[in-house]
Amino acid sequence: MKYKDRRQYGPDQPVEFLEFRPTLVPTILVNKLWADEGTSILWLVMRRYPHLPSLKHMPLERRQYYANKVHYVFSLSPPPGSVETLDYLTGLAWPNLKSLELEVDLQRYGSPYISMLHAGLEHVELSGYQSGGSKYFTDTILPTLFNLSSIRIGPDTILDEDPVHVSVLYQYLDACPSIKAIEVKSLNLMDKDALFTRLSQRQGLESLQIDLDPGVALIPLLSGPNALPFPFASLTRCFIMCYPEVALALPIHLRTIEELQIDIARAPISPHQPSDFGILEDMIAELSHCPSLRILKVGISSLADDFPSSILLPRLSGSALGRLGKTCPKLEDVNLLATEPSAIDGSSISSEDFDSFCKSLPYLRNLSLKLQPTTASALQTTALQSLGRHCPELEVLRLKVAFQLDRISVPGAVPQILVSDSTFVPELLDQQHISVLFPKLTHLALARPDTALAPVPDSFTNSVSSHSTSIVDPTTEEDLVRSWAHPLLIHFPRLEILEAWGDFSGEDNESLNYFLPTQEILASTWEFLSGIEQDLWEDDEESLEEGDSWNSLEDWEKASLINEFAFGEDGPVDVDELYPDVGKLAVRDEESEGMITPGRTLDPGDYFQDVPAHG
Repeated sequence: MKYKDRRQYGPDQPVEFLEFRPTLVPTILVNKLWADEGTSILWLVMRRYPHLPSLKHMPLERRQYYANKVHYVFSLSPPPGSVETLDYLTGLAWPNLKSLELEVDLQRYGSPYISMLHAGLEHVELSGYQSGGSKYFTDTILPTLFNLSSIRIGPDTILDEDPVHVSVLYQYLDACPSIKAIEVKSLNLMDKDALFTRLSQRQGLESLQIDLDPGVALIPLLSGPNALPFPFASLTRCFIMCYPEVALALPIHLRTIEELQIDIARAPISPHQPSDFGILEDMIAELSHCPSLRILKVGISSLADDFPSSILLPRLSGSALGRLGKTCPKLEDVNLLATEPSAIDGSSISSEDFDSFCKSLPYLRNLSLKLQPTTASALQTTALQSLGRHCPELEVLRLKVAFQLDRISVPGAVPQILVSDSTFVPELLDQQHISVLFPKLTHLALARPDTALAPVPDSFTNSVSSHSTSIVDPTTEEDLVRSWAHPLLIHFPRLEILEAWGDFSGEDNESLNYFLPTQEILASTWEFLSGIEQDLWEDDEESLEEGDSWNSLEDWEKASLINEFAFGEDGPVDVDELYPDVGKLAVRDEESEGMITPGRTLDPGDYFQDVPAHG
């Protein structure tokens, strides 16, 4: 059982969204019997990534008892300059360990982990600086990894000045035919194209993460008379970074693929080509060879020194979007984007095209389309309705469109008072049998709309935090906020994150998150529309000052501004004569020099008072 909550640790700190799990510590502290049972349960739950330093103060027998339960381990090297050791791991056996993730300098601290590298280990991830260099890694570390089903080597494991040729991996992989998943993306290897070619013929390979060498040398091996015979026959998961020509030639060989994440890039040393604008549409056309695809991410990175940019955008037509849904009907997760400061030109996507796309994907759970908001005006009033009608499983929706949420109809049976009711819970809608558009959605990201509350850009920066909102009539402001808050509360009852993904102009690319917005729906909606960061601290501070004027010294500060009675040369003068308006408190802006600030005068015996004892 877990629950989520938001926290803000200071007025200048951002709001954080945290996930908590109930603790067994109070139970463990009751007595020895409860401690034994509670600790056993705790370690049973924590067999996935337990906090290993908790073994420090246990006897060896007890440490081994818990080590027998662990299935997954993640561990770090001691901090630089630390005197901490890993002796508490020495002498332990880990018979049930299945996955080992180490960000450890293995030459310095690797000996306690040797016992974890047994025949039952299935998955290993290695990352972090290795003081032994490439030779130690290839000659000493790799040979200890055997009988694995998957391996990941992090990008910082092999230093830039000490690269390793892929032929070293040939020998290791040939000796471990059980490996079905290989991740070497961003790893400092020489001749990755050769590794890619070799892995294309590997029997039983199911998952591959790799970035290819710059260039198109692989094209003859992927198409034409010299193409490889049946490459990647069993591949179901592929993360790859490559040139656009290679990206377009690859899908025809991925007939069993279920998850494809592809970053399309080119060395940005020349001007853009006319075909670059349609690379996203061409890629979608090739995905017709992947009918089993469930997860798709296509990112357009730098293809030229001027593309993509804030002006030159890759395009996505409505026909291409509709084709994606029809050729890959099993899609559950779709993410199409162009790197900053660019976005996707969606001017050719009509509301009918988008509705057809949604209708063909009933299993869709996550959708992220980074459109340029000014090119997607056709979707502002219809896209949410299409998604709500056809995609009931949707949990995450990130669509960079300036939706007109206030135009979504709200059932008349829902009283307006619920919009500002802090006790509102989603179950109220179920009790009233109200049909909502997004019953499972937890994350909604959209471009901030152009409203009376929208920030006004200045000439110095595009950051939303520096914009100022024009003065709005309070009644108009309240009506606007309520017109947005009402649909948010009704049609997004499970919403945990409301994200302002830039603004309606597409010029502001800053993203602001509002966590658990329905808990304070009016405040969160006002902050969202105004382009203001979520702030939970201000209300607490004001309530403290209003509730305790003594501790806040408010009365003391006021008292310091009150005038003293004036004295003449011969002593006190008549107050009525000196102050005709004595009934009023005369206040000066600041004390005159030598003036004594009035305050409480205590009797000598009152300075130290005995505190009464409480029985």
